Amino acid sequence: MLRVDFYVLAQSDIDTCLLTTCRLTQKAFLAGQRVFIQAQDETQALLCDEWLWTFKPDSFLPHHCLGDGDFIDAPILIGLDTPPQADGVLLNLSLRQPKGLAQFTRVLELITDEQQSKQQGRLRWQYYKQQGYNLEKHDL
Repeated sequence: MLRVDFYVLAQSDIDTCLLTTCRLTQKAFLAGQRVFIQAQDETQALLCDEWLWTFKPDSFLPHHCLGDGDFIDAPILIGLDTPPQADGVLLNLSLRQPKGLAQFTRVLELITDEQQSKQQGRLRWQYYKQQGYNLEKHDL
């Protein structure tokens, strides 16, 4: 059964969001999981790519931003839509309902303090609940 964790941030600034993304990604990667990060748009995908390179000087998170040259099957992928080869953990930064949930073992939903993020997060929570998925909420 798919597990869905909602991480609710007390702040909505981009730095807090991306730092949390990097920490969650690193935790999953170190646990041996592959990660797909679904970004809202190209700008957010590029920022996420930059943060994964620089958030900790002593760590390396091998990743590939989809659409950036030839496809590289890295353990961490960043993109706007779920690629067929993604599996493991899906980390959703977007306001959209992720597709291809059957290929994942866990979904991480990042919800910021912005009204639109909270509203869309509530809709996704209802969707997941209707599907019978195991839900957890974490206030950060």
